[in-house]
Amino acid sequence: MNNEEILIKKIAKQDEEAFRVLYENTSNKVFKYIYGLVNNKETAEDIMVETYIQVWRSAKNFKGMSKVMTWIFGIARNISMSEIKKQNYYNFDDNENLNNKFTVTPQQFQLTAQVEIDEIMQIALNKLSVKHREVLDLIFIHEMSYEDIAEILCIPINTVKTRIFYAKEKLREILNEMGVSKDAFF
Repeated sequence: MNNEEILIKKIAKQDEEAFRVLYENTSNKVFKYIYGLVNNKETAEDIMVETYIQVWRSAKNFKGMSKVMTWIFGIARNISMSEIKKQNYYNFDDNENLNNKFTVTPQQFQLTAQVEIDEIMQIALNKLSVKHREVLDLIFIHEMSYEDIAEILCIPINTVKTRIFYAKEKLREILNEMGVSKDAFF
């Protein structure tokens, strides 16, 4: 049993100190994940609160069938997706407003510093659909396994692999449209 599992068992018994430790150990990753989905700081903060309220209330129901972080990410995802649908943050088929907002020429890109490169990547990621941005975030930022991602997203592992493939392809297309060579990031 790892440390997070021990903490969840204590939280199930209403141990506030265990909850504080779990929050301190996990909240930064969870916030980054949520923010990557909703792309709004205030909304992400609200979802964080809801997520950890749910963790507190549901700890007694945790069966250990998955990793604790996978379980928490699943809770965060469900709340985030509900909020996205409610607020209609993104049009999943057409990011036209976002696509037309930013353009970067190849010459500008070659002159940028690392900070600007990071900004370009963030712009490109924001042009992806939520499902593609989410899967890339889970695999590359949070370094989750295909199995954990499949569990969080409630999809088969092969669908995870396919989604990652198409997300990377779409990201390459977006970067190419921005004038960034495919070798710059991949």
